[in-house]
Amino acid sequence: MLRLVYFSTAKLGLDQGSLEAIMASAVAHNRAAGVTGVLLFNGLNFLQALEGPEPVLERLYARIERDPRHAGVRIIRREAIEAVTFPDWGMKLTQVPRSESLPLRKSEEVANSLINLSGQDIQKIIDAFLSLN
Repeated sequence: MLRLVYFSTAKLGLDQGSLEAIMASAVAHNRAAGVTGVLLFNGLNFLQALEGPEPVLERLYARIERDPRHAGVRIIRREAIEAVTFPDWGMKLTQVPRSESLPLRKSEEVANSLINLSGQDIQKIIDAFLSLN
């Protein structure tokens, strides 16, 4: 089993309908493929953790990289895992309001600082993303 955590920036104008389309597709595909995960969105950036069989995640991530609804896709964690963290979720979306007091570049700085975290610190990755808001 593999866990991939990536960060990206949404294209301008991504609306609620687009988010719902992303989730509908992800839930249907992921459950059938044995993939679980969580997607965080703060109105500007995505942080997604995906877990599942390595060949399946490799193909899924290749599609994610080509998706025109975001840019700057960057893996911040890739690791072998014994068991999934989100066993009941084909995908779960959590939208968090973005604070207007933080500069836009701050989210990129946080992603860059997460690269050296250990596998036990996935929760810290999510906490760091949420603290942007």
